[in-house]
Formats: sequence, C-alpha cells, structure tokens
Amino acid sequence: MPLKPSGFSDFDFEQLLSPNRAINSKISLALDGIPNDFVVLFIVDLKNYAGTVVELLRVLQLENNTGVYLTINKPVEDLIRTFKAQRLDTEKIFFIDAISALSERKTLESQNIILLDSPTDLIEINNIVSKKIALEESKFVVFDSLSTLLLYNKPMAVEKFLHVLVGKMRGSRVKGFLITVKSSEHAGLIETISQFVDKIVEI
Repeated sequence: MPLKPSGFSDFDFEQLLSPNRAINSKISLALDGIPNDFVVLFIVDLKNYAGTVVELLRVLQLENNTGVYLTINKPVEDLIRTFKAQRLDTEKIFFIDAISALSERKTLESQNIILLDSPTDLIEINNIVSKKIALEESKFVVFDSLSTLLLYNKPMAVEKFLHVLVGKMRGSRVKGFLITVKSSEHAGLIETISQFVDKIVEI
C-alpha cells in the first residue's frame, strides 16, 4: 500500500489516489439510512463539483430509483453525455432544463426532458418540479445548482423559492439534494438555507 504523505488526511490521500472513489465513499456514508422526505444540502469545492454530481447520482441509482434532475448549471445535452460516459442510467432521470434556452441551444424536449424558458421564472420551475415529484415513480430530486440560480435571481427570491420547494419535497416524501459551490459571497444565504434542510454535507 502506498505511503501517505505527511500532512495529508485520510480523505485527502484517498482523493489523491482516486478522486471519485473518495467522493463516492463520503456521499454513501452521509446518505446511509436517510429516510424519504429528507433534504440534504451539499456544499462543494469547485474542484470536486463534477465528481460530486456524478457520484451522488451513482449512489442514488444503486437503489434502482427514478428521480428528477433540475439543471440551471449545464445544458441537458451536455449532462446526458457526461452521465452516459460515467455509465449512469439517464433513462431513469427526468431532466428539467432551465438553462439551455439562454444558450440558444436547439435541444429538443423528449419523454424525459422538459425545457424551461428561463432560470428567472421561479414560479414555473416550482410548478414543474412539483408536478413531477407528485408522481409516485419520482424518489429523489437533485437541484443543480444553487450557486448558478443566484446569478440570475436576487437572494431573497431564491430563499423563498427554496423554502417552498423544500416543503413540497417533504410533502411528496422524496429525497431532496441541493448543491452549491462553496463561496464566501453567498455565505449568508447558505447559512439561512441550512436552517431548513435536514443535513449538510461538505465535499
């Protein structure tokens, strides 16, 4: 077994050897045994962001669950390409894409993709997510990401939106996962949101 360099924690050393394996282990441990209607906030270093999204879905799909993925960060076509390359089952994910319209990408809606007009229309986003999680086959919601949503909306509007959305996820008994990049700029809002989620995981 390789010797661990001095000054490295066990997690840092494991991450150095296999970044996604370390992230997967941390997520698996954090989510072990959490019930339905549980909402988790992931606060993620930028360098770990892509790996966290992939490994979160991998852990969720171990239970063969279907779920909703709301993207305000990357166009759905890019996400699907990445997820397929990582051997994730994209057919069991319903994608709500609120960002492709701004990039003028000619993405087509399909059976498991719906395109929204803008990331600023929080009412529409709320309505679409609410309809999808009301369906019995939806077992989780991944929100990607809080950081990007704040680029298009005022913090107070985002806070109210998330408070309502978290309540609806609990009411529909789905597991909810909010993801944000660790940032001092949004520390105040993250602290507020932390008060109405059930668990915080830093990666």
